[in-house]
Amino acid sequence: MEPRLNHENADGICVSHNFTHMSYGLLRQGGFASVISGLPARVRDLLVKVSENIKLAKEAITMNNTMRILVASLLAMGAFAATSAQADVLTASGSATAGTTSVFGPTTGSSFVNDGSNVNDATGNMASAYAWGNDHGTYRADSSGQGTFDSTATFHRTLQVINGNAAATQYSLNFFIYYGYLSIENWAGVSGSGATGYDLSIKRNGSTSLFGSSAHLDSLGGLTVINALNGAQLQDTGSGYSYNWNGTYVTLDLGVLGAGESMNIDFDLVTTASGSYAVQSTPCGYYGEYGYGDVPSLMSDAYGGYGGYGGTCYQTAHVNGALGDPSNLSSTLPPGGVNFVVTGSPLNSVPAPGSLSLLGVGLGAMTLARRRRR
Repeated sequence: MEPRLNHENADGICVSHNFTHMSYGLLRQGGFASVISGLPARVRDLLVKVSENIKLAKEAITMNNTMRILVASLLAMGAFAATSAQADVLTASGSATAGTTSVFGPTTGSSFVNDGSNVNDATGNMASAYAWGNDHGTYRADSSGQGTFDSTATFHRTLQVINGNAAATQYSLNFFIYYGYLSIENWAGVSGSGATGYDLSIKRNGSTSLFGSSAHLDSLGGLTVINALNGAQLQDTGSGYSYNWNGTYVTLDLGVLGAGESMNIDFDLVTTASGSYAVQSTPCGYYGEYGYGDVPSLMSDAYGGYGGYGGTCYQTAHVNGALGDPSNLSSTLPPGGVNFVVTGSPLNSVPAPGSLSLLGVGLGAMTLARRRRR
C-alpha cells in the first residue's frame, strides 16, 4: 500500500495527516516497520518521530481525562461540598380568657404541631386562640374574641444549623411571611374598646435580631407599625377598622459559621386580641343570627350559640388578629414553594484533609503509571 503524501515539511519531505494516524495505529499493532521498510532512511526516521509524538499527545489527553474523572468523583462524594445538619423544634402555645381562662401548650413537635383553646360564658363573652405550623414552612397564629375577653396565640420555631463542612460557610435563610389581617368590628354600636396585633421576629442564638415586623390596631383606628409587610393598608369599614397585608418573601443573611460550629435560628409569631365591650341581650329569631367576624355576633343560651328556636342571643363587638396559612394542613407548601430552609456556601474551595489525601493518592497513581509507560 502506497501512502498518500499531502504536505511538505521544512526538509522537503511530504507527510500526510491521514498517514501519521495510520502509522500510529500500525505501530500499536506491530506492523509499522513493515510498512516503512521500503522508504528512504530519512523518511523512516521522520515518520517514527511523528508517530512517537502522537503517542505522547494521546497519553497526555488520557491523563487529563483521568484527572477530570477523579475530581468529578470527589465532588460527587461531597468532598468539596458544604454540608449542614438541621434540626427542627416546633411549638404552639397560648391562652383564651372569657370569664374563665383556658391555657394550651407548649405543645412541641419536629414535623407538625397544632393546638388551641376556645371558651365562652353565659353572658355572651367569647375568646378563641390557636396556633399551628410544620417543618416545611407553613404556620399560623390566630386570636379572636367578643365582649370582654383576652386571647393570645404563639407559634415558635427553633432551627439548629451545624456546619459539617471543613471550611467556614456563609448561610442564608429563605422563607415566606403570610398574608393576614387585624380587624375590629362593632356592628351593634355597643360601648367599649378593643385592640389586636401581631409581633413577628427572627433571631440568631436568641439575641441577635435578623428580622422583625409588628402591627397593633385599636378600636379608634390607631395603628402602630414597625416594618410594614407588602401591600399593608388600613381601612375604615364604617363599623370599625381593618388592617390587611399581602405575603412577603424574605431572604436573610445568617452570617458565617466556622467548621463544626452551630447556631440556632428562632422564629416567633405572636397574635393578640382583647376587648372590654358591653354585651346586649336580644330575643333570638329562627335559628338566630350568629355572626362571623364582621357581622353582629349573637350568642344564644338556648341553642349552642346559633339562636335555636327562641331563647336569648347577645350582640357585641368582635376583634380578630391573624397571620398565616388558614388551611391548617400538614402537607401544605408555602406559596412559590419557599420553604423555611437554610442554605450554605463555602467561603473558599479548600477541600477537607481527607479529600486532599484521596486526591494525592489519585495523582500518585497517575504519575506512577506514566513513568511505567516511559
